[in-house]
Amino acid sequence: MLQALQTLVVLAAAPLYAGLISRAEAVVQSKHGPSIWQPYRDLSKLLGKGRVISEHATVVFRWAPYVAMACFLLVSTIVPIITAQPLPLAFLADLIGGAFVLGLASFVLSLAALDTGSPLGGLGASRTTWIGSLAEPALILVFFTVGVLSASDNPYLMNHALAGSPAALALPTHVLGAVAFFMLLLAETGRIPIDNPAGTIEISMIEEPRVLEYSGRDYALIKWGGWIKLFLLSSIFMNVFVLPWGLGSATGLGSGLLGIAALGGKLLLCGAAIVIIDSSFAKLRFFRIAEYLGGAFLLALIGIVTSYVIGK
Repeated sequence: MLQALQTLVVLAAAPLYAGLISRAEAVVQSKHGPSIWQPYRDLSKLLGKGRVISEHATVVFRWAPYVAMACFLLVSTIVPIITAQPLPLAFLADLIGGAFVLGLASFVLSLAALDTGSPLGGLGASRTTWIGSLAEPALILVFFTVGVLSASDNPYLMNHALAGSPAALALPTHVLGAVAFFMLLLAETGRIPIDNPAGTIEISMIEEPRVLEYSGRDYALIKWGGWIKLFLLSSIFMNVFVLPWGLGSATGLGSGLLGIAALGGKLLLCGAAIVIIDSSFAKLRFFRIAEYLGGAFLLALIGIVTSYVIGK
């Protein structure tokens, strides 16, 4: 029951989390902004529309949104979101395996963008692939920073190790890894300073041109999957790196409901940090993104080196 509840929470709450961030950004910028329920309205509208598919599209284009959504849902089963006790499917993969699954979702969407021969689709695919080639190694290295402290790469065991040793949260290894992970969270979800999710100039977008050929329920799945990815990475950041306490136990449905309440409070903090970044910084020029991702990689690497220096 808790396994199903966790997946349902991810599916149902991800659009709300995105809506809250959009609304908060508008308020901070003295705008009226959309309702926090706008993502649900968008999903309802898109799911009710038919889809238009290019005559040049192959099975890759048709199935990519479903494969990407399946990848996001798979990651939701292996990370601690509402409970600190491993659920039945928790040992399908570790965090490094989860990073590869997220990379697979991005890979199939890039293939789909190239499949129709659209110039903008190819532009978006090349840009996201280039960014992914820099972000994914840094993300894996970040997981190593927590792994050297918890002696495991399983997210549940990482959570237990850090929750049982609060002093580890103040170690340079963990602090540097947490900062690097937050930088990569912004990059992987297309937030400022990497990309502007509210941008409307097609030539300067990074993620959106990759999915411009989609419509109807296919586009709904892609948008929904993007919100789920933001929700998952934010949950990992808060439950593993920042506040590993407050999760429920796997002994009953009641503890899972308490875990949902705790998760909501944590995501409000993470969302506030994202809003501050989005409202305080400008989007980087494209060729400076490598410096940003290189900085995240360097922080994670220094964190690992620091762990061995302190250990000695």
